[in-house]
Amino acid sequence: MDPRERNTALQIVAVVIAPLALAALAASRVWNVEAMANGAPVRLLGLEPQPCPGCVLCGMSRAFTAASHGEFARALDFNPLVLLAYPAAWALVAAAGLIVIRFARRRLVATRS
Repeated sequence: MDPRERNTALQIVAVVIAPLALAALAASRVWNVEAMANGAPVRLLGLEPQPCPGCVLCGMSRAFTAASHGEFARALDFNPLVLLAYPAAWALVAAAGLIVIRFARRRLVATRS
């Protein structure tokens, strides 16, 4: 795979995954930490929250929520990986947005020609 093909593949992956990151960021802003801990997003879907299996991501939804509400020390208490994951989620959403805008502009220019 040449670098151009690899770049295109990475852009497609970013655009496909970005809505999940955007949903996580939106949910983390809509609900507070306590509601998130009680499974509010899962209950909204009509499902029953399951106990956390205990992995490296344990506490990440509460950490995202705390970060979205400006409680960064609390976010670190829930999961220190929030230092990487939270900015990465924002970067992914921004990058995917720019990719879509650039694609739309190219299509618009191509249709005008």
